[in-house]
Amino acid sequence: MSKGADVLERSCLPAGKILIRAGEETARAYVIQNGAIAAFTMENDQKIEVERFGAGTIIGEKYLIIDEPANLSFEVIETATVIVITRQDFQKKLTRAGKSIRLVLDHAVQKLIGYEKLERARTLEKQNICKEAQQLVSGLLLEFSEEQRPEYENTLLPHANGLMKALKKIKEDSK
Repeated sequence: MSKGADVLERSCLPAGKILIRAGEETARAYVIQNGAIAAFTMENDQKIEVERFGAGTIIGEKYLIIDEPANLSFEVIETATVIVITRQDFQKKLTRAGKSIRLVLDHAVQKLIGYEKLERARTLEKQNICKEAQQLVSGLLLEFSEEQRPEYENTLLPHANGLMKALKKIKEDSK
């Protein structure tokens, strides 16, 4: 192999494999060639999917530039083939690129961090809306006497269930 050859590792990953864990530092990015990977966060011991990535997308790219723990976890949800880019390989190429390119990349990464935080907050907000709607209906039903409650349950619950289905569809459509 020639001295200047840049060879990147390719891996085939099974569904269920966690590539990046929230709270842990990583120094790798992954170019997805095929399959699917989901970004998720944990809220009250519940896995909440934030975004899905497929062929042609990259995950973990900001960790090639910055040293900070991941704020999302990434899990293979459909057997995937990825190209692994290490920080060391990336930094070698970046030093050849020059100062202006590094400045642009640093700026882009800061924007990416902001967008990622915003997307996570939006996902959690949607999750909370569903919980609040359930609590609202339950609270309303508690306002009625034991004798009245069955009648109002029959009236309210079909509408509440329709609301929950609509909220669920909105969440799914926005992924």
